[in-house]
Amino acid sequence: MRIAVASATLFLFLQACSTTNAVAEGFDKPNSLVAEEINRRVEQIPFQHRDELFENLVWMVQNGEQAVPAMIEGLGHDDAKVRSSCAWVLGRLRDRRTIPALQNAMGDRETDVRLEVARSLVSMGDLKWSKTLIEGLDSDKKQVRFMCNDTLKTVTGHDFGYDHLSANDGERRAATLRWRQWWGEYSGDTVFAQSYQAQHGLTPDVAAPVGETKPNDAKPTNSTNGASAATNGETMPQSPPAEPGATSTTGGK
Repeated sequence: MRIAVASATLFLFLQACSTTNAVAEGFDKPNSLVAEEINRRVEQIPFQHRDELFENLVWMVQNGEQAVPAMIEGLGHDDAKVRSSCAWVLGRLRDRRTIPALQNAMGDRETDVRLEVARSLVSMGDLKWSKTLIEGLDSDKKQVRFMCNDTLKTVTGHDFGYDHLSANDGERRAATLRWRQWWGEYSGDTVFAQSYQAQHGLTPDVAAPVGETKPNDAKPTNSTNGASAATNGETMPQSPPAEPGATSTTGGK
């Protein structure tokens, strides 16, 4: 029995590696010196914080497509901080060819990594992962709440009055319910909002969509032609990925 389980585990591992390698094919590959520098910087991520980490990741974004294979490989790194950071870089590059690799990474065992992967996917127009970001609005980490709400607002064009810094749990939950109701209208999943409303004893009038600033349909506005942020003149966002286990408010205000 143990041999059978071990064999099955090895098979699944090799299959996952094969899938990752297949996804990483087709991208411009860096020369040996640049590849060595990219790999060196990836291995530095666990020991970096705040500005140092942010500058390192921006450097990778600025290298464009040639950084993609290393970032995809990094989604399977042993260190959760590396996995989260690589997902952040891919989200800034916005190359839709990386969507399959990011979708595979949504099975990550760490919540913070899944949230960063979801941010990247939603930023590239894969809105089905908005549900994951809405769930992140209940995080006990201010930085995580900020980033989830910021991505949702930026991509969908909606603002339901959510304040990631509010100490009033009732106010935050009421705004979160508005986001859940939006998801219900967008996806048809009404249980997502109804179960949350019942769990926290919220009333329908509390969840009225006050604070709505852009009542347009939720449509992603990002480029879908595979262009990277390093080549299309896009302004770099000023919020680094949330570090797993971090309680700082780097992205907060």
